[in-house]
Order: sequence, then C-alpha cells, then structure tokens
Amino acid sequence: MNYLFSLFFILIGFGIFAQDARYYQYDMNTLYLNPALTGERIYELEGVQLNTNNGYHTTNASRGSGNIVSSVGVDMPITNRFAIGQFLGNNRSGNGSFNTFNFLISGAYKIINPSNNEHKTSLSVGLQFGVLNTSMNTQNFTYASQYSPNSTTGFDNTFSSGESFTRQSFYTLDNNMGIYYSTNILKNKCMLATGLSFYHLGGQKKSNTLDKGADIRSNYHISLTCRLNELLTITPKFLYMNQSNTNEYNAGLLVNFKVNKHIEPIVGVNLIYQKALVAQIGLKFSENNIFRISYATAIGDLVSSGSRGTEISYTHISNRKLQTIKKADLKEEITNQKQNDQLPQIETNDPEDIYYLMKLKNIVNRLTLLATLENISPTDIQKELDKVSDELKELSNVQISPEMSPIVDVYVQQIEEKLKIVQQKLRK
Repeated sequence: MNYLFSLFFILIGFGIFAQDARYYQYDMNTLYLNPALTGERIYELEGVQLNTNNGYHTTNASRGSGNIVSSVGVDMPITNRFAIGQFLGNNRSGNGSFNTFNFLISGAYKIINPSNNEHKTSLSVGLQFGVLNTSMNTQNFTYASQYSPNSTTGFDNTFSSGESFTRQSFYTLDNNMGIYYSTNILKNKCMLATGLSFYHLGGQKKSNTLDKGADIRSNYHISLTCRLNELLTITPKFLYMNQSNTNEYNAGLLVNFKVNKHIEPIVGVNLIYQKALVAQIGLKFSENNIFRISYATAIGDLVSSGSRGTEISYTHISNRKLQTIKKADLKEEITNQKQNDQLPQIETNDPEDIYYLMKLKNIVNRLTLLATLENISPTDIQKELDKVSDELKELSNVQISPEMSPIVDVYVQQIEEKLKIVQQKLRK
C-alpha cells in the first residue's frame, strides 16, 4: 500500500480519538464531568467516595469493532469547604490500535458553604492537574499489500505490510477547571444543581500527529432532584458537551423508588439527540452503595451503523460525616458530655421500661448536639424539634413501672434544659 493510503488510516484513527470518551452514566463519573464536583455528595454521607465506570461501545455491531472505556475516581472532603480527589481514565479501541490514558489530581473549594445557610446553597470551584497519554500501535493495522483472496476476512496479517510505521506514544500536561452551584428550591423539596467545566485547557487542534494534546472539551450540566414523597424521587437532567466542532445534547430522567431504608431501585432513560437512546436500571443499597447498568442503541442518522453500547457503574461512599466544632464550643460540649455521663443507668429487665429510658436518653443526646453545633440551619433545627415532639407524644402512651419515675424525672429535667438552649438558639 502506498504512503497516502497508510496516512488515510492513521488520520481515521486520530479522528476517533480527537474526542474524549463518552460515558452514558456521566452523573456517576463526577470527576470526569466537572472538577468542582470533587467531594460533592448527592446524599448526606460525606466520607471517601469511590466511582468506577466500565463500558463497551461498538461503532459497528456487525463488525464487532468499537472501543472500551473505563475509569476510577476517588475523592473526599477534607473540611466543610475543601475536597481532594484522584481520577484515572482509559479509552481503548476494540483492536487495541489506539489508546488514551488520563491521570489527574483534583481539588475543589466551596465559596459558599451549604451548612451556613437555610437553603443549603453551595457554590464550588474546582481544578485538576495531571498527564494525558495518547498512543498508537500500528501492529494491528491492515494494509492493501496484505490482501488475500483465500482469507475469510480478505486480508492475511502474516504477509509483510512493507510499511515502517512504529508504535507511537506521547505525553502532555493536562489541566481542567469547573464551577458548580446548587440550592434547595420549592420549600426545600427540590435541589437545583448546575455546573460548567472545561477540560484540556491549552489544548490544540489535532492534525496528523498525536503530540499536540487534546481539543478543549466543555460541559454544561443541570439537574433537578425532587422528592415527591417518602418513597419516590425523580431527577430530570441535561448535559451539553462540545469538543472538536462536535456537539452533544443529552437529556434524561432518573427515578428512585425507596422500598425500605436499605433498598432503593433506580430506573432511567436518556436521549442523546440524533445519536443514541439509553436505558438504565440500578440499585441503591445499604444507604451508601449505588450500582447502575445501561444499554444504548443508535438512533437517527446512526441507525445504519448498528452501534450499541453497554456500561456498568458502581459508587461507594463511606459513612463518615464531617462535623465542625468551634474551639469556643469545646468546653460546652465537654460539660454536656459530663452531664450525660451522670444520667442514671438503666437497671430494669422490663422491656417497656428499657425502651422508654433508651428513647429518653437518645432524645437528650440529640438535643445536646443541637445545642452545641453551630453549622446547623434553622430549618434543620426545627425539623429535629418536631421529631422530638412526636417521640415524646409516642412515649406518653407507654406504660412504665412506678419505680422508674425518679429516673424518668432526671431525664425529663435534662430534656427541658436542652430544649430551652435550642429554642433560644433558634430565636437568634
């Protein structure tokens, strides 16, 4: 095969990887979507988060060609304002001829801290720095000189190609940035979240070499998470991506059904305009584990290509919560703890007595936290007070032994004292 024909195939390969990998479940791949999402949590848990995504996307189902994408991201909040993370991503062609690998260190800072305002409004900025490796393995290429009428595929790779192309691999510095905003609306029943990010800042347009870095990729994303009732939560969402003069519009809907405290099935659908229709199913279990799988099929002008795609995602969030206690409040917290240690011990075998006293002690501990911690919004304080009120009403119907009355009086006195402190705090 002559040089021009060889160059044609190389340019095709470069064209495939001029764009970053596509993830159908982009909301599960937060560090790939927006650096400002480092440390961000949809759920209340704020410990270490592990995200994994693995997918196989075919470019032509009949030929079995395609590319394999995979990524691993780990991030965690260090304080209520600052979070760090690390991202690894790989995009490999089906025959292994082309490969891109990304390693990034990520960080985000909350300009507006949600723990300091009633609507949980948050504004974050994020940066990522790392390296991007782009490589090409010419050993898997097929040339016209290897044509064989006796081969089932029409080519025999055992024939000499007569070409001198060798494996190429280039490293470039990579840097990304983003901004993210979220707030509660509709009387705190819905959370509106939106963000804008830019990847490969300083990237240049590719021509016929791999050593010029990747084209700039921009993402704009928005979602609205609404809890309709105790069992049902819906999340309409939208993503716009632009890279290398290519635009993508991705609109979707996720629905969470809360079966019980530990099991929450998830179903969803995404429409990638004129490109693909994606169906998703998943499960949130044990409060801090999320598993989703998706299947995509081509639509519009791509139907004739027979393109298909599957993707599996898993997220785990440790259940460590961040609580910031000011030094000025430390003495008060120690005093409260000493008071709690002086509460009478439960010395009874009656199940109703034990239940009654355990509930009272739990109420005292919760009110102590409300009285001590500063980063709690008035809305959250009122919600907790309402729960305490309901629990006390429930306890009024419980029959306890007469000899428990002195012990109960001590607990009731503690509850009254804590309630006064909390109510004064609420009025401020």
